Amino acid sequence: MSRPPRPRPLVRAALAALVTSTLACKGDPPPEAKEKVDAAKEKVEEAKEKVEDVKEEAKEKVEAARGAFYDWTTDKAHDVQCKVMDAMIGTHEGVVAPGSAGAPRWGIPKKRPAKARVRRSWSTLSAADKKRVVDGFIALKRVTVGSGDPGSPRANYESVCGAAKQPAYERNLYDYYVEAHVNAFVSMGTPAEEHHAMSHMGPNFLPWHRYLLLRIEADLAEVLGDPDFALPYWDWEDCLRDGDPSACEPIFDRANLGSPGTCDDDRREVEGYLSDQGFRLHLTTKGNNLFIPSSVVCGETRPLHRQVGCNDLARAPADAAAVRAMFQRKVYDAAPYEHCETDEDVSFRQYLEGYSNKSTEMTCTAVGCGMHSAGHIYTGGDMFESSGSPNDPLFFLHHANVDRLWAGWQAANRAAGSATAVDHGNPGYPDHYRGPLFVWSEVKASEMFDHEALGYRYDALPAP
Repeated sequence: MSRPPRPRPLVRAALAALVTSTLACKGDPPPEAKEKVDAAKEKVEEAKEKVEDVKEEAKEKVEAARGAFYDWTTDKAHDVQCKVMDAMIGTHEGVVAPGSAGAPRWGIPKKRPAKARVRRSWSTLSAADKKRVVDGFIALKRVTVGSGDPGSPRANYESVCGAAKQPAYERNLYDYYVEAHVNAFVSMGTPAEEHHAMSHMGPNFLPWHRYLLLRIEADLAEVLGDPDFALPYWDWEDCLRDGDPSACEPIFDRANLGSPGTCDDDRREVEGYLSDQGFRLHLTTKGNNLFIPSSVVCGETRPLHRQVGCNDLARAPADAAAVRAMFQRKVYDAAPYEHCETDEDVSFRQYLEGYSNKSTEMTCTAVGCGMHSAGHIYTGGDMFESSGSPNDPLFFLHHANVDRLWAGWQAANRAAGSATAVDHGNPGYPDHYRGPLFVWSEVKASEMFDHEALGYRYDALPAP
C-alpha cells in the first residue's frame, strides 16, 4: 500500500491557522471581540429599558386619562360644572351619520299588530332562549355590506369613522347601533342635533331609545328567523337579591353574556361564550370630551371590557325603592328641559335618566349617577367609559328595562285618568320636542308614546 501524499507548505500553514483559531474559540475570545460582544449586550439592555419606559409611559397616560374621566373641574359648585359642560357641547358642526341606510322606518309596524310580542325578564328565560339572544347579537356582527344577508343593505350606513378621519372597519348591523349612539353624543347641541332633537339630556331621551330598541329588535327577529322575537330586559333587582351586586350572577354568566370583568384595569376583558364566539369591538370613544369627532377611535379591534360593581359612584343598580319613587314625579318633563337645571323631584324623565340638579360630582353632572345612569356606571368598562356603550349587548337589555319603567309610569297615569292620561300617559311632554328623532328623521318622538301600538308589551310592569 502506498503512503498518502504529504501536505504542501501552503496547505500546512492553512491547517495550522485553522487549528490555532479553533483552539482560540475554545478559550477566551480576543479582547477586541469581547469588547464588541459586551457593547452589543449593553445596547440590547438599553433597548429593553427603552421599551419598558415606553410601556410604562403609555400605561401612565391610560391611567391618567381613565382617572380623569369626566373630572373636568374640581369645583364642587353645580352651576360651575354645568358651565364646563356647556362649553364642551356643540363646539362644531356635527356629523350626520349613520342615517337610516335606506330603511327609514325599520321596525315600525304599518298598523297595530293583533298580537303583541312579549318582552320578558332575562332571568326568566330558559338556557336555550338566553343562548339564542346572545347568538342573535353575535350574528348581527356578521351581517355586513357584502355578506349577502337580507339585512346587508341596512349595513351600508355612513360611518362616523370617516368624518373623524379614523380607519374604516367592516360595517355591520350590530355596529350600526354603536355608530348611532356615538354620533348622538358627537353631534349633541350642534346644527345636526339641535337641543329639541337631542337623544340624551332632554325630553327625547326615552322616545329615541325606544325606537333604537324597536329597530334592533327587528334586526334580531330577521337574523334569527323568528318574527315573534322580543328583546328581554335586565331587571336591575336581579343583582340585589343575593346581597352581592358585585357579581350579579343572574346577568354576568360566562355561558351567555359573559363575565363581569374585574376591578383590575389590566384584567377587564369579558370572558366566556360571547368573547369565545369572536364578538369584538370596532369603534369607541376616548378622552374627557366625548362631544367632538376627535374622541372617536376606530380600528382598534378588541374584546369587550367590564368592571362590574367597581365604581364608588354606583356599586349597585337602582333598587326597588328607587323605582317606586319615580311614580312621585307627576309630569313627564319640566322646564328648562335639560339635564343641568331641570328639577328631578318634578321631572319623571330627569329622574329616570339619572340626573340631579344637586350634583356635586362632575361625573354625575355629565352623565348622571342615578337610575338609568347607575346601570351604566355599575357595569363599568365600555358601558360607562365611552359613548359607544352599545358595544356591550347588555346595553339593549338595560335600556329595555328603562323602557319598561317608562311604560309602567305611563300605565299608572292612564289608570289615574283625567289630566294624567294625556299623551298616552305622558302629561307634561313639551310640544317642541315631539318632532323628528335624531338620525331617524322620518320617525317622530310622538310616535313612540304608545308602545303596544308598536307591537310589543312587557311580561310585568312596575306599579305605584
